[in-house]
Amino acid sequence: MSSTTKQLFPLSMGRKRVGLLLSPKKKRKSVFDSFIELCSETGIELIEIDLNIPLEDQGPFDIILQKITDYMAQATDGDEHALKTIQSLEHYLDCHPEVKVLDPLDCVQKLCNRLVSYQVMKQCEFIEDGIRTYMPNFVRIDSTDLDENIRRIRTANVQFPMVCKPLIGHGSDQSHRMSLLFNEDGLKDVTPPCVVQHFVNHNAILYKVFVAANHYHTVDRPSIKNFYKKKDNQPTIFFNSHDVSKAESSSHLSQLDEIDNTGKATPTDEVVVAKIVNKLQNELGLSMFGIDIVIEKGTSNHVVIDINYFPGYEGAPSFPADMVNYINQILFTDQNGV
Repeated sequence: MSSTTKQLFPLSMGRKRVGLLLSPKKKRKSVFDSFIELCSETGIELIEIDLNIPLEDQGPFDIILQKITDYMAQATDGDEHALKTIQSLEHYLDCHPEVKVLDPLDCVQKLCNRLVSYQVMKQCEFIEDGIRTYMPNFVRIDSTDLDENIRRIRTANVQFPMVCKPLIGHGSDQSHRMSLLFNEDGLKDVTPPCVVQHFVNHNAILYKVFVAANHYHTVDRPSIKNFYKKKDNQPTIFFNSHDVSKAESSSHLSQLDEIDNTGKATPTDEVVVAKIVNKLQNELGLSMFGIDIVIEKGTSNHVVIDINYFPGYEGAPSFPADMVNYINQILFTDQNGV
């Protein structure tokens, strides 16, 4: 796998219809403009799907490209309209097995629950040429009972400092509201249901791996500085991950202390990253997702700390061509029966 843009894969015959189930925010991304242009050049007609109108009245479709994680999040919270909308889409797909979906709803659902996605990541740990790839220890918190939560983190061997993240991993602003806990008293600040995960020092550099079908692209982003040992008097730090790890972010949480500011960043190992991508693709059954990786301070170990579905792909210029190629390959294979 690589991020190299290849020649567009042409359709051999006919114009194909691809339905889009994407939020306005997703479609405003600059890479999406290029995607629309390339679809037109290769004979793909894009149809924006309105979930308030019966799908039968908007088809037929050859492929549906979707990101409805907001509906999935709302349905999880008991929203009847969101649940019925998802059921309507599922019914349409059941009635039209010839329609391909990028990506399958049940596969995407895995990433809407951080506990489930973290369990998947845990299954993908490995060692390659002395480099360990792992998921930090984690545990689900369902209660505000301090004694119970202390028991849980001890049983799961989740050590301080730790990051507390909402259980819901997608489709809501809430999913980005996190906190850093430094001691057992900090467990009073959790809002269940949530997942607490050991915080691994990584010199404030996060590597985002954008996966698009058979290709991936790695970009670096600012992250959270190093914190050391358990501090009994350190209060909980609350933050929004979007304020810390966007390309343009300049949070005080990303400013390394003088002792850590060596000016050197440990790069990712491409062999290791390729293996991470391959393992997660096989486990998740997804073609479009992002992986958050940090390099453990003082080692070359690659630590997978989160996964998200259909990310923004900022900094991945080959994404439009990679996805159009992939869609055309699916359509070509389907129409030629190969």
